[in-house]
Amino acid sequence: MRELVLNKGRAFTVTDVKVMPESLPAAFSRLAELKPGPAETTLIIDLGGTTLDAGVIVGQFDDISAVHGNPSVGVSQVTRAAAGALRAADSETSALIADTIIRNRNDRQYLQRVINDAGKIDEVRNKITEAITSLGARVTSELTAFRNVNRVFLVGGGASLIEEAIRQAWPLAPDRIEVIGDPQMALAREIALYNKED
Repeated sequence: MRELVLNKGRAFTVTDVKVMPESLPAAFSRLAELKPGPAETTLIIDLGGTTLDAGVIVGQFDDISAVHGNPSVGVSQVTRAAAGALRAADSETSALIADTIIRNRNDRQYLQRVINDAGKIDEVRNKITEAITSLGARVTSELTAFRNVNRVFLVGGGASLIEEAIRQAWPLAPDRIEVIGDPQMALAREIALYNKED
């Protein structure tokens, strides 16, 4: 297709390019299992650390009928709230620790070991809960136009944080809203499987 030259030397030649919305490949395997018909639509919501990506797939990848992205909506909103609450509790405030606290927010014994001011554990948990609720509201508001789909798949590191908000906002049977297994790795796993089949 196109030869690339670097410092007057031949580097490599691009021979093939495949482009698709980032979030959508995360559902390849699950759609293959379900075998949806050509009249069925699936919304894929990929909530990462700093971005929200979504797309609607028709059938079993017969078509992509809509895509949406917002680079300012992500789990970092919850991480910042957790870090601020940890700072107020005289505790470590790195993003890694904040994310670990978020994941373990319902494990009181764990929180007592890592939050220095034990009297502020409930305050830390409340700030995290408020931020998760706010994030869920932002995501559902962003994706209002996609309410008439037949199923919803959640992927990305924030999938489990917004699951409840999605279930409340989409009028679907419980089994039609699903967090894809190991949601943070779903996209990478599916791209690897896709490339292996090529």
